[in-house]
Amino acid sequence: MPKFRRYLPVMLALSLPHAATAKPAAPTVRLEVTSRAPAFNGQSFGSHGAYETITGKAHMRIDPLAAANRGIVDLQLAPRAADGMVAYDIDFVIQRPSDATKARRVLFYEVVNRGMRLLAMMTGGSVNPNDPGDGLLLRQGYTLVASGWQGDIARPGLVGARFPIATEHGKPVTGPVSTETIFDSSSGNTITLPYPAAMLDPAKVRLTVRALADSPETAIAAADWRFADDRHITLTRPANMDAGAIYRVAYTARDPWVMGLGFAATRDFIAWLRHGSAAEGNPLADLAAAPCERDTKAACINPQGGTISSAVAIGGSQSGRYLRDFLWQGFNRDLAGHRVFDGVIPFIPGARRTFTNFRFAEPGRFSRQHEDHDVPGFTFPFTYASLTDPVTSKADGILRSCTATATCPKLFHIDTSAEFWQAGAGLVGTGGTTRDVPFPATVRAYMIAGGAHAPGFGGQKCRYPTNPLNYAPVIRSLVLAMVDWTTKGTQPPASRWPSVTKGELVPFDTLRGPASRTTGLEWPRVINRPDAPAGKPGRPSLVPVIDADGNDRPGIHLPQIAAPTGTYLGWNLRKPGYADGDLCFPEGSYLPFAKDAASRGDDMRLSLVERYPAAGDRAARVSRTVEELRRERLLLDEDAAKLIRSVGSN
Repeated sequence: MPKFRRYLPVMLALSLPHAATAKPAAPTVRLEVTSRAPAFNGQSFGSHGAYETITGKAHMRIDPLAAANRGIVDLQLAPRAADGMVAYDIDFVIQRPSDATKARRVLFYEVVNRGMRLLAMMTGGSVNPNDPGDGLLLRQGYTLVASGWQGDIARPGLVGARFPIATEHGKPVTGPVSTETIFDSSSGNTITLPYPAAMLDPAKVRLTVRALADSPETAIAAADWRFADDRHITLTRPANMDAGAIYRVAYTARDPWVMGLGFAATRDFIAWLRHGSAAEGNPLADLAAAPCERDTKAACINPQGGTISSAVAIGGSQSGRYLRDFLWQGFNRDLAGHRVFDGVIPFIPGARRTFTNFRFAEPGRFSRQHEDHDVPGFTFPFTYASLTDPVTSKADGILRSCTATATCPKLFHIDTSAEFWQAGAGLVGTGGTTRDVPFPATVRAYMIAGGAHAPGFGGQKCRYPTNPLNYAPVIRSLVLAMVDWTTKGTQPPASRWPSVTKGELVPFDTLRGPASRTTGLEWPRVINRPDAPAGKPGRPSLVPVIDADGNDRPGIHLPQIAAPTGTYLGWNLRKPGYADGDLCFPEGSYLPFAKDAASRGDDMRLSLVERYPAAGDRAARVSRTVEELRRERLLLDEDAAKLIRSVGSN
């Protein structure tokens, strides 16, 4: 398969300490406000009152010669204004207390996922960001901010960005691109290319297909496909390939966006909101009138200066990978030397980063076992602490750059069971070694046992019933714990991450036989892990050890796992007709227990009657689990009662 090493950026300017002493030119931020109106139909949220929503575009300008910007791939090839600056713009949405004196000086930043805001997980509302749900974050008085960072988002209603196209002396930049398409349907015959083709000569294109991720590629004859235009190919699909077959196009593309600006966009916009003045048009400058945040000794906290005492960022899935990349590439230090985010929560990223700061980047693509397995972003380093890679002998860590400039945030890394199978999460705690790599003192890591990447997500391509485990209550509690950590200094819950030393992480293939006999399910024959360099050994593929029911032993056990009614798995398999046997993304699996001993047949797992013989047995265990989670601050009081009602009664 084609590799992407030729596009890897040189990150030297962002990772060396000398960047901290350079005096960069300040970016220019100018807001174009398109709407400023009462939010949530004027609803009031406790002592913090009503909110308003501010939307529009931020017109940004950046100095390509500043030391902190030199690692942005192709920024030197972007068009420049007469003063040497490069211009671009991003969408933004701000929801803040209308009365600054009732607000808290806490900025809560949501990294959008493919232009979409996903606050519903934390609010219990709908996917509509204008639905406050139970108003959890609003009841805290936080200011909520979202802004665009992905330059190939163009659909109306999404939060996107417009980045310049790189050129060389006025001529188009061209280069090799490989992209994959999986139809997962019997219909469909059009492949959309991520960048325009530089030439429409079929002889310059290689189109192949393979049945599974590890199957050999077969070339599709030129007579069986054609260019519809420079962004689309139509083909006649081979009769011997099913709906899950992987089509790969390797071609010469043109006009790459300077996609790495997606990191600078967040850095510079948040820095401006934190430190910009009212005279500059900063809509948060009046938060200077808000009460100061106080630590456990009642002292005012504002270590970064400006109007914001604490800025916390959260991102899930693609957005979680973005935050790991943002930190690794040194963007948590703004151009004045301040820390951008005081707290960062990468949620369900696994050990991956993003395909963003590259020539011909595609931030929406990411490595899974079946799809896009070799997409950039699934490479060393994996751990937050720095270590020497046993495969490449390189020394690095996600926090290496911010450690050198004293701008590291406090960090919660949160994964579910799914990320150990599809995203190499075992590497987050081992780095590819066979031992535990300690997390830095500013990092906590949490695994949610039995969780799927997307709870309740169902599709026609997966073999087993969908995993319904809702782990949002844990995320809600940890968000508030992060704010307390960054403001008051309150220590958060201890890490709950599986350990090699404790026997909680094991090679995935050791589970296949015993687990298949216990549950009756066919367990995966493959797992997603990084490709090893040529001539180098592969990295260990470690997953959480399981109990007699097939449920995860380590991690945070919600009552559905502590008092189970079935086996909750983070993985699922593709079914016949859809690349049978490869891992199915993003669904997990759920296999319910039999009602009683007579009905369980060959199922070796105890039935519901056998494990909960007396009335109230399961409800009592649910209540004990909920109380333990609440005491450990992994569950809010208001969610504890809801869980007891919803889980204990089922």
